[in-house]
Amino acid sequence: MPPWAPAGMRYAGFWIRVAANALDGLILSAINTAIVVIFQEAWLQHLPSGVGSVSGRAPGIELGPVVAVCFIIGSWIAFGATPGKMMCRLRIVDEVSGRKPTPWQCIGRYVIAVVGVACAGIGYLWIAIDPRGQGWHDKIVRTLVVRRV
Repeated sequence: MPPWAPAGMRYAGFWIRVAANALDGLILSAINTAIVVIFQEAWLQHLPSGVGSVSGRAPGIELGPVVAVCFIIGSWIAFGATPGKMMCRLRIVDEVSGRKPTPWQCIGRYVIAVVGVACAGIGYLWIAIDPRGQGWHDKIVRTLVVRRV
């Protein structure tokens, strides 16, 4: 562990991070479902009378990726963790200072995580073999995911 790390702090491993991401996925699914329902209700109220059914893509569905990006990067900047990471007692820290990552680290971390997943998931799977549990996105922007004590 880095010299700034309190006694008992440990690097977060692969499976606990998978669990945290799954929790975030559930939260984002709920948020996106609510957005779609709200948009659909508003849209249905403005249909001409006599229209019996609606086909095509649900209104508001295109906001899903935007909501996800804002949710994840915003959580990292504000709290140093997403709600899923917080529930799993994890946090993201700068590997040198041990403080919350900078906004630029958070943005870079997200972009590189997308690239790592696009490369057959190798960037994320790297966490399982790295001694400090760092994925490509952590290594490149110099962050660590640690367990809170």
